[in-house]
Amino acid sequence: MVTVDDLSSGQSLPEPIVVEVTDINWQAGQSRRAVIELVDTAGNPLRLIDYEGAAISIDWKQNHQYRISRCGVQKGGRGFEIDLAPSKNTQIKPLGSTDPTTRLLVVGDTHIGRTTHPRTGKKIKPRHAFSTAIEYGINRDADAVVHVGDIFHESATSTHADHVDTHVFAPLADANIPFHYITGNHSSSPGDELLQQRTGNLVTNLDPRGVSVNSQVRVFGIDHHKNGNIPWNDLAFPNLVSEPLSVLILHQTIEQLSGHGSKTVDLERIDRQFGGQFNFILAGHHHDASRTDWGDIPVMYTGAAEHMSTNNDPDDRIAWLLTVENNSIVCDRYNIP
Repeated sequence: MVTVDDLSSGQSLPEPIVVEVTDINWQAGQSRRAVIELVDTAGNPLRLIDYEGAAISIDWKQNHQYRISRCGVQKGGRGFEIDLAPSKNTQIKPLGSTDPTTRLLVVGDTHIGRTTHPRTGKKIKPRHAFSTAIEYGINRDADAVVHVGDIFHESATSTHADHVDTHVFAPLADANIPFHYITGNHSSSPGDELLQQRTGNLVTNLDPRGVSVNSQVRVFGIDHHKNGNIPWNDLAFPNLVSEPLSVLILHQTIEQLSGHGSKTVDLERIDRQFGGQFNFILAGHHHDASRTDWGDIPVMYTGAAEHMSTNNDPDDRIAWLLTVENNSIVCDRYNIP
């Protein structure tokens, strides 16, 4: 692997170099779009002068790696031995984040297609709430988006589905961020068709087998079942999970949050069939956010992404950012503006 020690001023890179961004000075002046501070794979510091004339389209990000080839090398300045001087022939390939942190944007009960509040009749904007939450997740470098059910309302039309495709799925695809979801108790034919069309590596209907976000965390899902009638005999989790942390997604009334009832789901029964322990459990269906601890497992209703609570003291129009680091999960609230 080429490092700074292999480079000479006045020549070009002999082979591609892999570098990590440590700092970015945008709008650096003197026909410069930015000055990027870097380290190579041996830990040597260097800079890249992002000249406007080089027409580089890279959106530089701190703590991200890049492979650079066909780039000029010149004597450095401001304490750097070497500067990289790209041209229009330079090739730069993003290699992703070096940050060991995993971030999951959790959103639920978007009910795309509903236009009025179920109790007050006031106008609401679920599409705006959904796309705003997605933009927030992209800006926070989320590793995945998890939807806890009721993406669409029964009234959703093809126009609503097109909006989700354009303002949710397309930006996530451009950012290479997967979208994992479970089905809720509301849906529409145009919405279902869109989900079927988009199903693949970047759009996944979660199930008890789970989806590996990365080596840190696996996300499991159980689609909504009316009156809590989960088909227990068919609930088959894997016998072995290699990821150290597991997250379960539901769209039900949870006994541990709402108390025992004829339509509630007892997490104890699910956990017994898992054979391990879930580290975090999230549920949609209830439009007000609430949380409890079941033993040492956090359990929460995520609430609705738009104002749809019928309670007098509502707690909705929110999303959540789960941060996984050092084998622990921290959940931060995002109030959708």
